[in-house]
Amino acid sequence: MLDRERSPSLVTVTSLSANLCKHGKSDELLGVFHKLSSINYFTDTQSYNIMVSFLCKAGKVREAYEVLRDMRRKGAIPDIQSYNLLLEACGREDLLRPAKRLWDEMFTNGCPGNVETSNILIQKCSEEDEIEDACRLFHDMIEKGVVPDGITYTSVLKGLCLAKDLKMSLEVFDKFAMQDPMLARSVLCTFILSLCKEGNLVPAMELLRSQSTDIAFLESHLISLKFLADAGEISLAVEHVKWIQGKSPLMQSNEILASISSSSKPDPILKLFQVMQENRLNITNDLGEEMAYR
Repeated sequence: MLDRERSPSLVTVTSLSANLCKHGKSDELLGVFHKLSSINYFTDTQSYNIMVSFLCKAGKVREAYEVLRDMRRKGAIPDIQSYNLLLEACGREDLLRPAKRLWDEMFTNGCPGNVETSNILIQKCSEEDEIEDACRLFHDMIEKGVVPDGITYTSVLKGLCLAKDLKMSLEVFDKFAMQDPMLARSVLCTFILSLCKEGNLVPAMELLRSQSTDIAFLESHLISLKFLADAGEISLAVEHVKWIQGKSPLMQSNEILASISSSSKPDPILKLFQVMQENRLNITNDLGEEMAYR
């Protein structure tokens, strides 16, 4: 097509690029883009973003960054999609420092970030145990009027748990629950899991008790009970089961024990069953035989 001086459509370039990426032909992809660039094929943000997108998919992050510089030189303005594509690629390639520089550059060039932009960097900072930077970015996005979503809060809370900052994680969740109770409900289960993984079993149990006793929270309660049983905290587990049943009769002992029977340590589960049986909680003989068999 090019030899005949025919310009391919963006659909054609997109299809060709997708297939080259699919088959791992990154050098051929670079060759195609160099050839198209030599005839000034890329002229606007939309067409440049196709090149940025597929270079990122091919793991050519440095080359994708050079495309952004070339865009500005030629008068095309990188938009939020351009930056998000490159930030996401930096995250995949564990290039956190370049991602942070790109974040600063984005705002310097007058491109305001959105919630997706913030989430990409906050999530990566949390994963890399750079929780101070994650919290800074979290507060920056709020100050800039960008509304956090469930992914934002999940990343921040998980990072705070990994950083052993229990007090801050609980404070963040409390403020979150006050501002958006419905969204907080969707994040609670992941937060409870993060707390339990870091050994914060009692705070996790207390947090659950401070929430609604609706049956919708059963999964979060089950996570807490599994970790309590695995840690040998049988008395706490029994106490919590009693509290659950007292607050929500819909959560029966049969259902609870059947759900936590997949615990990684069967002996604590059997012990929990025996203690609950001694306390004459509502457990059937069939379930008892099944638990003993396990």
